[in-house]
Amino acid sequence: MRDKSLGAQVSIYRGRMFPRRGSWVALAVGLLAVFAPLAYGLYRAQYASTYYGPVAARYWSRPWFLLAGCATLLLMAWLVIRLARSRRYVAVHQNGVRVRLSRRQQYAWSSLAGVATGEVQVRFLGIPISNHFRAELYPAVGKLVRLDDSLENLPELLTQIKARLYPRLLRSMRQAFQDGERVYFGPLAIHQTELRLEEKDRSPLAIPWSQVRSVNIEAGMLVIDCEDNRRIRMPVARVPNLELLLQIIQTGVNP
Repeated sequence: MRDKSLGAQVSIYRGRMFPRRGSWVALAVGLLAVFAPLAYGLYRAQYASTYYGPVAARYWSRPWFLLAGCATLLLMAWLVIRLARSRRYVAVHQNGVRVRLSRRQQYAWSSLAGVATGEVQVRFLGIPISNHFRAELYPAVGKLVRLDDSLENLPELLTQIKARLYPRLLRSMRQAFQDGERVYFGPLAIHQTELRLEEKDRSPLAIPWSQVRSVNIEAGMLVIDCEDNRRIRMPVARVPNLELLLQIIQTGVNP
């Protein structure tokens, strides 16, 4: 497929109707909620009809049939929502990306400022149940675009996007860094002389490179170890273009 502005389509990643194990569990619970009261209502109707007549059968079974009907409506509504989500997609083109989530959007590679990835841990009563992979695309102008693993092969999709986006971003970021400008990666900014942390409702924290012992990734967290034994941690999902940040630090600060 060819888009005049984005060029030929390279690949497409579609939404899945039942992307996770929890979706299948929800479907099973929904079917149980329909068939359990339906079966019990049929049993009550048969029993009442045998011993008390058709009028009793109708009254004894009616609440259970109503309950099964309500459960059926809820299950159908949920399936319609799942079907709508399965119609979502992200298409990678030669010159950009086309996205259909809640609405259709398209972005040339030159209009994207970055991508962030990470995992969200789902807990029940404090117990970890599963991890969900997610990503965010940062347009140069406009709201960020959230992607999750309801899309098929999300890691492969992100690899495709980064392979086309990162070379251009790395050239411009590296040049800005060499020219003495601050280069921003979400709440982090790097300069030839310092690493700077800027968060809402907090004063900026500037750390000279001479005081930075290491910058690493540990268990989904970006960890900054300082010479005074401070340890600053933040989720990698909050840091767009994380690979480029680490590469510039490695080659520009610690050649």
